[in-house]
Amino acid sequence: MATEVIYTIKEAARKLHLHEQTLRNWERAGIIKLQRFGKNRSRLFRPADLERCRWIQRYSGRGISLRGVKALLVMNRQLNGGHT
Repeated sequence: MATEVIYTIKEAARKLHLHEQTLRNWERAGIIKLQRFGKNRSRLFRPADLERCRWIQRYSGRGISLRGVKALLVMNRQLNGGHT
């Protein structure tokens, strides 16, 4: 059985070429929902979370607001049967 790769917020930010605070803001805005673990509730990023972040980067890079990005992701999920 293959083990899924899990990233910390620092690793995910580095991989996405983003600041950690950007990812925290996206989580706060409800655009990404992350697993948390441990006493300090550290954020865990799965490959699917990174892909969702890449979609957010594409949309926001085109000048779309976070509210607009969230709406687009919801529509995309509905069109793709629950997958971003």
